[in-house]
Amino acid sequence: MQRTQIYLPKDLYEELIFLAKKVKLPMAEIVRKILIKGLEKKEFLAKEENDLIDLADLKLTGGPKNLSQKMDKYLYG
Repeated sequence: MQRTQIYLPKDLYEELIFLAKKVKLPMAEIVRKILIKGLEKKEFLAKEENDLIDLADLKLTGGPKNLSQKMDKYLYG
């Protein structure tokens, strides 16, 4: 196994500690199992990849012809 270090938000870290005590497993083993499951699903990648496709499917038309040139004007007045 390769040793690594990660930074976790305090609430996530505390949740892992609680879970480790509850199931009586080392926190590292729990993290490995969660990572394996997440990487098998790959849902986190599929969502990001489909966002642009979903946006393109909207086929938005109309709007100002000079939007890219006058973006600040349209956003901030």
